[in-house]
Amino acid sequence: MTRNSYIFFKAFKASLPILIGYGAMGFAAGVLVAVQNPDSASVLWSFLGAVSISGTLQFLICDWYRDQASLAYVAAMTLAVSFRYALYGFSLITRWSGVPLWKKLILIWGLADENYALETLCRLRNKADYIRYSITLTLLDVSYWIGGCVLGAFAGEMLPIPNKGIEFVMVALFISILTDQIRDLLKGGAAK
Repeated sequence: MTRNSYIFFKAFKASLPILIGYGAMGFAAGVLVAVQNPDSASVLWSFLGAVSISGTLQFLICDWYRDQASLAYVAAMTLAVSFRYALYGFSLITRWSGVPLWKKLILIWGLADENYALETLCRLRNKADYIRYSITLTLLDVSYWIGGCVLGAFAGEMLPIPNKGIEFVMVALFISILTDQIRDLLKGGAAK
């Protein structure tokens, strides 16, 4: 097995819980877009949202649209929700130093709670391997999110899916990630 294949499979294996979580959470976000804002373009809006804003904001934006929230409120909430990404980025500055700009842009674009957790737990010592792992992980996770959102919007348009309580999927994902990290720490450390 080549080094690139090894790193890809390492990132893929690490991303499997995210595939399940993002699939469910993205599906829920897509359903909310389709059900709360019914129009023929909900699949397109879900796709555009998935590639341009955080998952948390995708859940919130449905309510903001429905409630016709003011621009000032939307801006303040977006800043508050997204502030943690700046903190994540600051803590990764040394790991990302010397990395070409286009690679940094991919890493910044896909930075999410789940990616941050897996990137900081990664024990690859070679910087090039670490960056390759991080980019692969980012692209896999973003594709899971986009796929879940698009499938959810499509299903929300085509099927009568009840949406009451569907927002809880985000809380469930965070609890699942926290539980896994605590279990790993109790076993004696992060995955190798």
